[in-house]
Formats: sequence, C-alpha cells, structure tokens
Amino acid sequence: MIKRYHNILFLFVIIILGCEKDDICIEGSENTSRITIGFIDYNSKGPKSISLESIRGIGLDSVIEGIDGNDLKLPLIASSNKTEYILEYNKVLDTVTIHHQTIHKYLNRSCGYISNFIVKSDTEISKYHGWIKEVSIENDSIFNEEKTNILIHY
Repeated sequence: MIKRYHNILFLFVIIILGCEKDDICIEGSENTSRITIGFIDYNSKGPKSISLESIRGIGLDSVIEGIDGNDLKLPLIASSNKTEYILEYNKVLDTVTIHHQTIHKYLNRSCGYISNFIVKSDTEISKYHGWIKEVSIENDSIFNEEKTNILIHY
C-alpha cells in the first residue's frame, strides 16, 4: 500500500516538473504601433478637427469611410520603406507618402516580433487639387501611439 502511494507521488512529481509554461501571448502585450496623424489649421497653426470622406491605403486592401476627429491612427507597411494613403476631403483627393525605416523587435516565442518605425524626413504629399497645404514631422519615432507623429496642415 505504501509502495502504491510512493509510485503515485513519484508520478505526480514527474508530471509537475515536466510541465512547461504556456505559450500564450498575454493580452495587453506590446504590439506594432500605428502612426498618429494630427490635423491643424494652416493659418492659425492650432489643432483642427476634420471630417474625411475616406482613406484608402495604396497597396493595402483597406478603405475607411466617414472619419471624424482631431487625429488618425493608421498602420504602416512593415515589409516596405514607404506607406501611402489617399485621403479624401470635400471630394478632393490628396496622397500622403510616409517614408519610414522599420525596426523589428523580438518579444518572445509566443508573441513573436513587433515592428517599430522611424519616419524619414522625405515624407511628402502628392497634390491633385491640394486640400493639404503642408505635412510636418512632429515626432519621428513610432514606438507607441501616445504622441502625434505627423501633422497635416489644411
């Protein structure tokens, strides 16, 4: 009888020592940050709310419609050195080309990699009719979404 309990205890110890930590990426872990784009009045240089009709990512299968607010958070293409968006405002289209450097960071086996970005100074706009007057880089490092990275003056 004692030998039987001894075997069960031995088996229990082997099972406990043989277990590994679960490979689950915990919710709230770091993830790839999006670029934050703010809008300001071209003349007064103060923050200004905008109502965009749509945003289309060039090379992305995405169209976002009916955007209102003071800022946007948009993903950048991690496998490229530029990301382009067409912004439609009052039936006028302008293209914003964001040139960036991608920095991959390994988190762990369960979460994999995230990408951080550095916005390059040659970020530009392609004007069709020109509702965007100017683009300025406010913060070139995209390691979180708390700070505005680019300002669109209109």
